[in-house]
Amino acid sequence: MKRYYSLTLVILTATVFNAPIKSQFFEEKPLFEKYAGSAINEATLVERQGLKYQVNSSKPFSGKFMGFDDEYGFCVNKAGTYKKGLLHGEYEEYEGCGVAYSLKTKYKNGSENGRYEGYEEGYLFVEGNVVNGKLEGEWISYEYGQITFKEYYQKDTLLSIEEFSYYDSGQLEFMKTYNSDELQHGITVTYHQNGQLKEKVKYDNGNLIEIIEQYDFNGNPIN
Repeated sequence: MKRYYSLTLVILTATVFNAPIKSQFFEEKPLFEKYAGSAINEATLVERQGLKYQVNSSKPFSGKFMGFDDEYGFCVNKAGTYKKGLLHGEYEEYEGCGVAYSLKTKYKNGSENGRYEGYEEGYLFVEGNVVNGKLEGEWISYEYGQITFKEYYQKDTLLSIEEFSYYDSGQLEFMKTYNSDELQHGITVTYHQNGQLKEKVKYDNGNLIEIIEQYDFNGNPIN
């Protein structure tokens, strides 16, 4: 078990089971398209004491910007807005020279604040909320369009985890819950490949406390 999220790293509205694989190859205009003609190249800004300035300006920069992988301004890799020298508002990063998102987030006076979405090859793999630079509430990670983990945070502190695993058919195999020490805690539910409930058990800080229910492949109770 590991913590999957970091604010420097980082699918989709999905149901817990058999969530559809859905990409985000710009279903709406990305920032670099919205800002075309009105944004400056971030490479022309300089940093002084943590604030961004335009060269030869004594006033912290406010306005739209785009960043590029190349010196010619063809391969866009980011877009956003500065306010008084600090990131503020929507911010996006891209892969493949602007072909797909790598992340979408928001800033407020230099700190991440708002919805955070991380992408791999254009597909959303993690989403959650950030409040004043700290992870807050439910964070969900996905693999092949299915939820694999849900983690719950309060002011960047991990509270609990839910883990999901699936059969090759896409049928849910189990759902396990963990406490902040990443020990099984609470109810674990397991299913047969046909979707029939197999077992429901209770854990307390890593210790098996009770087998609540058990069934065979056909739904017959097991004593």
